[in-house]
Amino acid sequence: MVVPTSDSSPPSLWTRNFFAVICAQVAFNYAASTYLLMPKFLATALGASANDIGHVNAIPGLMAFMVAPFVGGFMDRVGRRPLVAAGAVCAFIASLAWMTVTELSPIVYPLQMLSGLSFMLTFNGSVTLVTDEAPAARLSQAIGVFGAANITMNALAPAIAEPVAERFGWSAAFGLAAAAAVVSLGLSRLVREPERPKAASGNAYRDLIDTFTVARRVFPNFFAMVACGAAFGAVFTFYQPWVLSQGAKQVSMFFVGFMIAAVVTRVGLGSIADRVGRRRVAVRSFSAYALVVAAMTQLTPSALFWFGLAFGSAHGFFYPALNALTIELTHASERGRAMALVNGAFHLGNTTSVVTFGWVAHAYGFPPVFVLAALVAGVGALTLHLDGSRSAANARASAT
Repeated sequence: MVVPTSDSSPPSLWTRNFFAVICAQVAFNYAASTYLLMPKFLATALGASANDIGHVNAIPGLMAFMVAPFVGGFMDRVGRRPLVAAGAVCAFIASLAWMTVTELSPIVYPLQMLSGLSFMLTFNGSVTLVTDEAPAARLSQAIGVFGAANITMNALAPAIAEPVAERFGWSAAFGLAAAAAVVSLGLSRLVREPERPKAASGNAYRDLIDTFTVARRVFPNFFAMVACGAAFGAVFTFYQPWVLSQGAKQVSMFFVGFMIAAVVTRVGLGSIADRVGRRRVAVRSFSAYALVVAAMTQLTPSALFWFGLAFGSAHGFFYPALNALTIELTHASERGRAMALVNGAFHLGNTTSVVTFGWVAHAYGFPPVFVLAALVAGVGALTLHLDGSRSAANARASAT
């Protein structure tokens, strides 16, 4: 779908409320992005195997997927801002608890569950507020700017936390994450919810049923996001032990390359999907995504930055385009469910991949992990393409 243009430009994105949401999310995502180094922490500080890393890293995504229907329903019935604050509180508690972990014990599982819950609450509350605030003709751009702010922390937090952990210990790195969560909680008080249609009152069971109703309508998008999460999880979880096994000492340059590319594509080129067509951009960028993941079999410590740059470019175009495409297919009163659904799908794919691919990495090594992840991403891109062809054919038949 190509958004029609007019002689007058759409209203500016940068309202006071939009800026407040972005700032609160940036602070939160510093805390959340510290845990992108979890595979290194598990491997170096706790002596975890590749299989252990896969299982522990699967927990946040599983938790996020399980609560997605209820989070979406709450947002549509009650509001978005309370979830932003609640997620910051959960991140603060989890970070304080991680400061005390010195061995691979069962305590890591509830802490990972709390991390997954915190991200699902704050991220979905924030991104849905962004879609409420943004002009319709700038929806992809707004989601892109929001994502760019997130991704900046994906690079900055590990780049800060890694040397802090090396010099002062992992407790210091987790302490900084706790402080960032407190800042996010304070900034969330500046956010105001725009006027919007609200869903009818209900309960948790009704939320679940209504979310699955939306899921049927946007199933190809849901499936594509599952595939995206699987590829993303494989890359972000297993590239670290892969290069560490090759003799690397630091792993954060991948995040730096990823951040630079994703920010440029989302901020500088974020309006392309709104102008060219969200489905078209999603299909083409997801195809590139699959190719980059396949190329990860050739990753070396010296090439971390360049692979991060390539992966960030594909992700920077795909993720906001697919989110905006999903919003097109849903009513304003279902927007919270739609956002929770596609982001829950991402976490479902992430969870499935790190569990399954952890076993593959343990049994066969890391290159087969990236090959399988690339195949999954390719199937997701094909699904979106075929759905677009079917929709176009239906539109032509209706016109005839």
